[in-house]
Amino acid sequence: MTNRISAQEVASKIQHTLVAPDATEEDIKQTCRECLEYGFDGAMILPAWISTAKQQLKGSKVKVCTAFGFPMGGSSTLSKVMEARDIVAAGADEIDFMPNFGLFKSGRHAEFKREIEAIVEAAGGIVTKVMLEFGMLLQEEKEIAATLALEAGVTYLKNSSGWGQGGHATAEDIRLLKRVAGNKALVKASGGIRNMEKALEILEAGAVMLGTSGGVKIVSGLGEESTAY
Repeated sequence: MTNRISAQEVASKIQHTLVAPDATEEDIKQTCRECLEYGFDGAMILPAWISTAKQQLKGSKVKVCTAFGFPMGGSSTLSKVMEARDIVAAGADEIDFMPNFGLFKSGRHAEFKREIEAIVEAAGGIVTKVMLEFGMLLQEEKEIAATLALEAGVTYLKNSSGWGQGGHATAEDIRLLKRVAGNKALVKASGGIRNMEKALEILEAGAVMLGTSGGVKIVSGLGEESTAY
């Protein structure tokens, strides 16, 4: 274990993630129990399980976080706005979402930005993290997408959902996001963060939050590289 940062400190920067489509109620409860046991920042679950997570984490400092719009991002803006409002009403503390990269790739950048703005507005002031799916973007597109999202008012820039074509977190990409974010937004990293060495590399590159399903193995020193989220 490196002495650069303690396992406990790393745990406090992890949003322990279970967004598998076949996750059961008991799986969600176990994820929440692990958050409490290991001191993770939040439980990242699908919207349908917000009430379950809230009950399990009641009275703790662990946040209830949820993600939507991925791995395709192609739902209508209205449907995303309505889902964001529903998520807020259900009591989520933070939301991660994927915008429409078909619009972005079509050069319809103003519409891409307006969708992000609409979702941020619908979130009503709670923390928003935009999944920028760097795995499907050219190098020059990454900074453009990040800049548009920053201008749209998100709380966090995030390199990937960790699903589909989103790709894995790299130190290079996190440094790019940190540079774009400046002091106006924060950076979250997701995708392929499965051991302590990788977690430290990404944190040192500028991320302040990590999204991973491997949190327990990371902080226990048992993690391995994986293609899983």
